[in-house]
Amino acid sequence: MGVTDMCVHAFIDVPTQQWICSDNTWSQVRCQHLPIKEEITAVLEGAELWTQLKQFQNEMVVGPQGRRMFPNFNVRLSGLSPTRYYHVFIEARSINENKFSFDFNSNCWGVTGPAEPESMKRIYYHPETPLQGSGWMRKPVSFKTPKFTTGQRDGNMIEIRKGQKYVLVLHVVELSDNRHLPNRCQEIIFEETEFVTVSSHQNQVVAATKLNRNGRLTSMGQCH
Repeated sequence: MGVTDMCVHAFIDVPTQQWICSDNTWSQVRCQHLPIKEEITAVLEGAELWTQLKQFQNEMVVGPQGRRMFPNFNVRLSGLSPTRYYHVFIEARSINENKFSFDFNSNCWGVTGPAEPESMKRIYYHPETPLQGSGWMRKPVSFKTPKFTTGQRDGNMIEIRKGQKYVLVLHVVELSDNRHLPNRCQEIIFEETEFVTVSSHQNQVVAATKLNRNGRLTSMGQCH
C-alpha cells in the first residue's frame, strides 16, 4: 500500500461521478499542497486473498452490463478527525499504457499493444459520503455495490477497458469549513489490488481460487 498526500482531482461532480483531470489548472489550484493534517491509516480487509491473487496476476470479470468485484474492497479507516466531514470514494486507476492478452502456453499475461483511452467515470463515491470522521471509523468502509462495466452506463458503475491493468485507490477528502478554501485531500493506493480485466477468467488458478472463496461465482468465475 502506498500513500500520496496530494490528490489533485478530488473535486468531482457527484451526479455524473466525473472528476476534473489532474492537468486542469483549476483542479490543481483547489487541491495542490494541501494534504490532510491528520495521519490517516487505511487497512485493507482480506488483504491476504488480494495478495494471493496478485501473485497469479489477478483477473477481474467485466462486461457491458456490469460485474461486481471480487474480492470485496473493504477498508478500516483510522486517524480521521471525529467531528470533521469527509468524502470517501474509490478509483480504478490504470497502472500503465498497455493492453494485455493471455498466453495459454506460458500461462501469463503479455503486452499486445497500446491501451485504449480511459473513461473519466472510473470512480465511485461511497453511498454514505459525506460523513463525519467518527462515522467512517466506526466500522469497515465497504464498497460492495459498484460494478465494473465496459459500456457507458449510469448508476453504480465504474467504466474501465477490457484487457488492461488497474489498481484500486481510496480517496479521502476533508471538507473545508470555508467554501472559498480548497479541501484537503489524501489518496491511498492499494498495490495488492492490481488486476487485469477480462470477459471471463483465463487463468484457471485464479478462477479456482475465487470459486473456493466465493459461492456466488460460476465455474468460469463470473460474479453475478
